[in-house]
Amino acid sequence: MIILKSSLAVAAAFTLVLSGLSLRYYNHTGPRLKREIYTHFLGFSTRALLRLCAWTFIISWVLAILSALVYAYWAAVWDLPSTATALILVETAGIGLVTGGLFSYYLVQCPPLVTTSLQFRFSRFDPWWKFLQTHGRQILMLLGSVIVLFWAVSLWQAYWNAGPWRQGLVLPAILFLVAASQWRKKTLDQTTIATPRPNQPPNIILIGSDTLRADRLGAWDYVRNLTPNLDRLAEEGILLTNCYTPLARTAPSLVSLLTGTWPHRHGIRTNFPSAENLDLPVPSLVECLSQAGYETLAITDWAGADLGKLHFGFHQVETPPDQWNLKYLIRQGPPLLRLFLSLFCHNRFGKRFLPEIYYLAGVPLTRQTFSRAKEKLTELAHGNRPFFLQLFTATTHVPFGSDYPYYDLFTPFDYQGESRFVMTKLASAEEIVKKQEFGPEAFDLPQVTNLYDGCVIQFDDEVGKLMDHLQKTGLADNTIVIVFSDHGADFFETGCWGQGNTVLGNDPSSRIPVIIHSSPNTKLPQGIRLRNSTRSIDIAPTLLDLLNLDIPATMQGQSLLPFILGEKPPQDLPAFQETGLWLGKVPGLPDDHLAYPKLVEILDIPDKNSGMLTVNKKYHLQIIQAKDRAVRIGDWKLIRIALLSGPTYRLFHLGNDPDCQEDLADRYPEIFDQLKSLLDAWIAEDPFMSSRFFVTNEQQQASYA
Repeated sequence: MIILKSSLAVAAAFTLVLSGLSLRYYNHTGPRLKREIYTHFLGFSTRALLRLCAWTFIISWVLAILSALVYAYWAAVWDLPSTATALILVETAGIGLVTGGLFSYYLVQCPPLVTTSLQFRFSRFDPWWKFLQTHGRQILMLLGSVIVLFWAVSLWQAYWNAGPWRQGLVLPAILFLVAASQWRKKTLDQTTIATPRPNQPPNIILIGSDTLRADRLGAWDYVRNLTPNLDRLAEEGILLTNCYTPLARTAPSLVSLLTGTWPHRHGIRTNFPSAENLDLPVPSLVECLSQAGYETLAITDWAGADLGKLHFGFHQVETPPDQWNLKYLIRQGPPLLRLFLSLFCHNRFGKRFLPEIYYLAGVPLTRQTFSRAKEKLTELAHGNRPFFLQLFTATTHVPFGSDYPYYDLFTPFDYQGESRFVMTKLASAEEIVKKQEFGPEAFDLPQVTNLYDGCVIQFDDEVGKLMDHLQKTGLADNTIVIVFSDHGADFFETGCWGQGNTVLGNDPSSRIPVIIHSSPNTKLPQGIRLRNSTRSIDIAPTLLDLLNLDIPATMQGQSLLPFILGEKPPQDLPAFQETGLWLGKVPGLPDDHLAYPKLVEILDIPDKNSGMLTVNKKYHLQIIQAKDRAVRIGDWKLIRIALLSGPTYRLFHLGNDPDCQEDLADRYPEIFDQLKSLLDAWIAEDPFMSSRFFVTNEQQQASYA
């Protein structure tokens, strides 16, 4: 009884102190919104905070009572005092030691888990991190030896020098140690071979990494060898070296890829769709495969929430809650509570009971997501249906955090900046807009590049492990694997940071890597590189054509199979592009560019019960009509810039002018007219670009002011 009372008191005191400090330094995740929105959700915020406090109390109470039970055993063996004061000290020390130990562990093994919730300068942890890097293994071995020796001596003492009731403690202690040694044994390696099924259609696996730039693959002769596994897949399959997404933002890009349609056809124009847009007006690749008898499932980390939010038609979805939902963001709580819970939730327990903490944006889940995919593949190996698996990770997404040793592969040991573990001070939209005008120096770009390249290597390694798993399960001979990205990223090659903000330049954010690794049963040629311009909307019809399935009439993409098989000579397909929702004014654009209010004014929550963030309907037209657009065919690119005085067009040859410095419209009028005709026809398909919807100059000028 005394253990129960003391542990409850210690846990309650710890929870009160931690929650009090959290409220003192309170902030929230996600974009900044209008104050009246937060006021409306004040009651929900209070309930969410109490829920996190309850979980903090439960975890700290478990730690306290376990510490007390261990001490009680030692006290019984060594005749130590068992007073309330002694128990309180032991329980407090137990909570502190376990929390500090986990903090130190994750600081080395997965530092983004620690840094994501901290508000302090990360460089303050450099000395401790360097000490752990240098001496951490020796410390663990020493602690382990001391604990084992102490337990052994305690067992000897209990058995030979104690009474019968104390001798009874020996067997439970031994059983506990045996159970603890077996607890982390994994069953994933117990793979079984798939049952051969003649004439079964090939399985399909789509593997995506958010914000993976195409130029990191070996085909682009990058200065670092980052992707040996992806390069091997490309050599054994088909590589699209110049594939473009029409809108370089996650939700619109994924929908275009899976439906084979342009954004103005499927209706997802930003990462903040409205509730009525969640039911897609066109069939997806997922639905087509389901109708053909495929088992369809999606497995993602926090970057792939749109695969569960939007209605693609998956039979199974293992996706996080909507990342752009204010209720979800509020439930993540203030930083200190979030940090404490994160230390105990980076596992299956967190995924089950605290998904908002487990799926915290910025915390790497690459290993966990790929591990879960391999578990499902082991199950699917014995299914009686072909399957389609969509795997999507945030491995290469901002803030470019990764697990050990990837985050440290390229960072100098004597690095003194704030971005040793993740890109810092630039995680929010407001911070990016504020510092973007200062250029690469404000972003610590060399170190950010180091972090990003480490993320690329981790993704490549996990893809290699998954391919090995396909071999072990016997699925490799009848599985098509497609590696892709939703978009790349601008690292100031275009004068700005991010993705989808501009159509200027040689498309570092619109160009995506696409590798199609065929199975032997499909008899596709190997080592094919399509250097012509292709589009992400061509992937769905290509797969359906490859499977001899009907391509829906709604799909606007074109099957690439005739080009791959050599039935037709490769040709450049017109790759149309439009900009995404800006976070702020984009550097390099004319002063009289069409505009709209800042993000804080645009975002709204029309359905307070759901809490889903959407674009305020009164700004929808302004946003669409303020988009810049472009068409690219081969090295030629025509861009359309939306100005208050009317659109202006510029023509560039990116092979000779990748930075878009020289407008060639007057020198090549025939090419200009050809591309302008294509681009204008594409824009005319957009119902919101017709004259009856167009926002007047006066409205735009008032908005810009």
